Amino acid sequence: MYNAINQVNANGGNMTVLLADGTYPIASPTWYPYITASNVVFRSASGNRDAVILTGTGMKSVSPGVENVIYFVGDNNTIADLTIRDVGNHGIAVEGDSLFVHNMRIQNTYEQMIKGTAGGDGADYGLVQCSLFEYPAGIGPQFYIGGLDIHKGDHWTVRDNVFIDIASPSGSVAEHAVHFWNDGSDQMIERNMIINCDRGIGLGLGNSPNTGGMIRNNMIYNDGGHPFHDVGIGLETSPGTKVYNNTVFIQYPNAIEYRFPATTGVDIVNNLTNKTIKSRDGAQATLATNETAALSSWFVDAPGGNLRLSGNYPIVVDQGSDLSADVPVDIDQSPRPQGKSFDIGAHEYPQSTSLDSPFSHEIDVLIYPNPAQSNLVIQADISFPASVHILNSLGQEVHTTTKADLRPGILVNTSHWPGGVYVAIIQSGEEFIHRTIVVE
Repeated sequence: MYNAINQVNANGGNMTVLLADGTYPIASPTWYPYITASNVVFRSASGNRDAVILTGTGMKSVSPGVENVIYFVGDNNTIADLTIRDVGNHGIAVEGDSLFVHNMRIQNTYEQMIKGTAGGDGADYGLVQCSLFEYPAGIGPQFYIGGLDIHKGDHWTVRDNVFIDIASPSGSVAEHAVHFWNDGSDQMIERNMIINCDRGIGLGLGNSPNTGGMIRNNMIYNDGGHPFHDVGIGLETSPGTKVYNNTVFIQYPNAIEYRFPATTGVDIVNNLTNKTIKSRDGAQATLATNETAALSSWFVDAPGGNLRLSGNYPIVVDQGSDLSADVPVDIDQSPRPQGKSFDIGAHEYPQSTSLDSPFSHEIDVLIYPNPAQSNLVIQADISFPASVHILNSLGQEVHTTTKADLRPGILVNTSHWPGGVYVAIIQSGEEFIHRTIVVE
C-alpha cells in the first residue's frame, strides 16, 4: 500500500486503489498516509469491509508523535468498504473538501474517529454514510474521543450510520458521536442510530458557533451504564437549527438541550423522548408537538437501540405537526405520513389507507437481534403469502424468502455478510413495508 500511496500523490490523483483482503499496518507515529492528491478512491476489492483492515500501532497515546490511519488533504476523495482500527490519534483526518466515506467500520481509536481539522477554511461538503463506529470492549480508552469531530465543516451529510459505546471511562465526558462546531454550518444529520455514547449529536460548543443544520429521524439510546452519560442532542451557540422527528431515550435528565444567548431561531418539533427538552443559559427556540414521556415498552427493542414503535400508541401516532417539506420520510425511508397525520419520533408507524390491500391493517414487524452478528429473526403479523427481500447498501439482494404465514417468523443466517446497513422489504402484491437492519 505504501507504493500505491506514493503513486497516487506523485500522479496528482484521479486513481482507484483496490485493496486485497488482509491486514495492512500502515500508520505509525513517524509516518502515516498523507493524501495530497484529489479524486482518489480507496476501497476493498472484495467489498467486504471486515476483510480489509488498516491499522496503526495500537489504541494508545503516541505523544509527541502523530498517528492517523489516513489523512486527506486533497478534494473529492473516497474511502469505502474497509475497516480502520487500533490507532493513536484518528482513523480518518480530513481538511480537503467533498470527502465520501461509505460502508466503513472504524473502531479503537485513541482520539476521535473522523476528525475534520481546523486547517485552512475547514473541510466542507463531506458525506459519511452506512458506516459503523464502535469500541467493541464496550467503552473508550479515555475521555478525548468521539465519532465525528468536525471543525469549520459546512454542508456535510451524516446519514444511516451506527455509533456504539463512544464513552469515557474516567476523567470527563467523551465528545459526541456526531459533532460540528468552530464555525461550521448547514449540516444534514439523519437516520443514524446512536447507542450508549456519552453524548449523541452536538452542534456548536460553548461560544464556538455552528449555524443552521438539520437533525432529523435519528434514534439515540443510552442506558446510563457509563460513568459520564450525558445529553442526547445538544445545541450550543447554534442559531437557526432544526431538530425534527428524533427519538431519544436516555437516563441523563435532559434529552435535548439548547444553550447560550446566541442560540435563537431554533425549531424543535415532533421529537419523542423520555426526558425533558430544556433551554439553558438564555437560549430560545420554538417547540411544537414533542412528546417527552415515552416508555420503553413503546419501542421494539429499547435496550438494543431499536426505538421503532412497537404499536399504535395514540399519544404518538398521527399527533405530529406536518413537516412534509423537511421530513418527507422516516428513519427507514418510509413515506410520511402513513396515517392521517405525521407521527412523533423517528419512526412512522406503518399504516395503510387501502381497504382492498392485504396490508390494510396495521402490521407489527419484529426483527431481532438488531444489530445482528450471526443470525436474525424476522416476524410479521401477516397470515397471507408474502415475501421478504433483504438488500445491502448497494441495493443488491442478499436474501429472499416467500412464506404463506410470516407470524412464526423466519431465521436468516447473516454470519457470512459483510458488516453494514441492510434493508428488509416485506412485500405482498404491490404493497410493501421495509425496515433497516444493522449487521456487525
